[in-house]
Amino acid sequence: MTSTISRTSSEAKLSVLYLGKDKYSENKISTLLGSHISNYLTADNCDNALALFKQYAIDTIVAETFFLRDMPDCTIHKLRHINNNINIILINENYEVISSPFDLPCLAKEQCPLKPTSLDNLFNAISDSRKESDKNDLIHITSSAFFHSSVAMTITSHDNKIIAVNTAFTQITGFKQHEILGKNPRILSSGKHDKQFYGEMWTALSREKKWSGEIWNKRKNGELFLEWITINAITNSTGEITHYCSIFADITERRAAEEAICRLTYNDPLTDLPNRRAFMERLEDSLVISRKNNQLCAILFLDLDNFKDINDTLGHDIGDAVIKETALRLKTCIREDDLIARLGGDEFTVCLTDMCSAEDASTVAQKLLDAMSSPFILDDERLYFSFSIGIALFPEHGESTQELLKHADQAMYHAKFSGRNKFSFFDVSMAQHALNKTEIVKHLRNSMGSDQFSIHYQPIVNLETGMIDKAESLLRWTHPELGYISPDEFIPIAEDIGLICELGDWVFRQSASQVKSWQEKYKENFQLSINISPKQFQNESCDLEEWTDFLSQKALSNKAVSLEITEGVMMNEGPMTEQRLGMLKQAGIEISLDDFGTGYSSLAYLKKLNVDYLKIDRTFIQNIHINLDDQAMCEAIVVMAHKLNIKVIAEGVENEAQLDFLKSVGCDYAQGYWFSKPVPGHDFELLLSKNGAQIH
Repeated sequence: MTSTISRTSSEAKLSVLYLGKDKYSENKISTLLGSHISNYLTADNCDNALALFKQYAIDTIVAETFFLRDMPDCTIHKLRHINNNINIILINENYEVISSPFDLPCLAKEQCPLKPTSLDNLFNAISDSRKESDKNDLIHITSSAFFHSSVAMTITSHDNKIIAVNTAFTQITGFKQHEILGKNPRILSSGKHDKQFYGEMWTALSREKKWSGEIWNKRKNGELFLEWITINAITNSTGEITHYCSIFADITERRAAEEAICRLTYNDPLTDLPNRRAFMERLEDSLVISRKNNQLCAILFLDLDNFKDINDTLGHDIGDAVIKETALRLKTCIREDDLIARLGGDEFTVCLTDMCSAEDASTVAQKLLDAMSSPFILDDERLYFSFSIGIALFPEHGESTQELLKHADQAMYHAKFSGRNKFSFFDVSMAQHALNKTEIVKHLRNSMGSDQFSIHYQPIVNLETGMIDKAESLLRWTHPELGYISPDEFIPIAEDIGLICELGDWVFRQSASQVKSWQEKYKENFQLSINISPKQFQNESCDLEEWTDFLSQKALSNKAVSLEITEGVMMNEGPMTEQRLGMLKQAGIEISLDDFGTGYSSLAYLKKLNVDYLKIDRTFIQNIHINLDDQAMCEAIVVMAHKLNIKVIAEGVENEAQLDFLKSVGCDYAQGYWFSKPVPGHDFELLLSKNGAQIH
């Protein structure tokens, strides 16, 4: 038998299913609940009950105990399975109410453990049952939230024994519940925190009943992890701590990501040194301390000499390897408290703090230069590098970070223009020099192709015959406003701004045209020596094969010119260097190695690259008549060169004593002010027009 009664009322709250066959009870219950119900359904067998339960949103079951005894035992359990939160009210044979919100008691009336109440109190019983059900639901939800939370949770007793953990805890730590319950949380200790750390934590828990912070702990497998944990002390009504509840999340990966972002923000990714931003911030802090303590500190600005040539010729992979190796070498030269950074490209900076005197900065700068003296061995390439270093002192040369860095940069350029592989302290004249450089850059670009440039020639004398067999072509620039500008000033600038190839090509063509004229007028085998910049030599856009074509067009022997290269080209030997030298030699153009002895020459290169001339640097010549070491060095160079079938040219000869010594050791050629300073072409012709007369 099945029946349904529907009522509509704004106060209706209950949807009731009555299970039984007693019409009196059925009607009585319908009357007692009255307007409190929205649906009142009845069923007298299991199948009908299940069908109605599935069809309607039943929240309350009122059942006759004696009726249920005749139904299958699984009926109530099936209904519970559909809705575990259902309220169940039992009516016994005496029409008394028995409330059973969760576990259904034994249906035998003599074994019902709950005290029956009058049927008239049915609604109160249902209300009480629902409150109890809600309370148990809350307990169930809280328990479910604890065990299924995505963050790890633990509950410990007042004596710090773990009494409950959730699934996230076991997943993070690797400990199963049976392995951790009853243990002290110190089983997770990483050993990275000292007693003071934990002492402060327990003090906070005692006073404030809570503590939050980061802790390094250890998983079961021994792996360390970082957690953010919040611990709350649970107290009873008298304020005594009975338990501790902790919630923590594994933030190891998040911290790693944060540190990675920080490294990208403040560290150079190639060398892992601090970058410009980090250096400037830390430098500001260092200056505050130095200002407060009246301490001296220094800023060193370092720039690798001729580094761009490596990227242009050997590729950026080799260039990156050079930068990384350079960073490693620099780290070995400074104290732990000093600052070092890579500003970008081939620029590095060092801040030396708490110095006793400026001499300390000189000492460190020399250590940095010395650290670069050994060769870089990269992919079977043997490369040599040096630094130009500028030094600015705080507070003598400036008090702000920007001012000090600017002045150190200006001092670095002074060192570079002074010959590289050296350091220079800032002085006020350098600021003016920096302004002059800006002017030179502007005018140099505008002067290209004008008649402001000219070539002067300095004779190279055959020491055996005393005849002028050769001359060196030297570029000169006279600006209508700035006047004469030294090559030492504008040539490095032309290299930096990419004009050196255009200038070099002009010098070659002018010189080749000039030597043609002098060969026809004065000496058939006369030769001009032309300087070629390392950046010009190693720049792919400078097509040296066009020079051999130009010589052919002029009907000149390729021996009419000799190209002077520096040791920088030789030392940074690569495929392009070897290929270009080979091409020039095959074409018959002679090669002269300039400034020999001032770099890090390898004698093996001299044989391998087959140069024709060595030019002994003027630093070995100036005291050769009085300095025994210089005499021994020059004589050794001459003997070694002749053994390799290389002729020797001595630069910077200024007196007869120097000349006499060079002749005595068999030097082949010499040039210098003793013979003539560099002069314009028409003045040089006067020297040649003496019809081959000997010079000294």
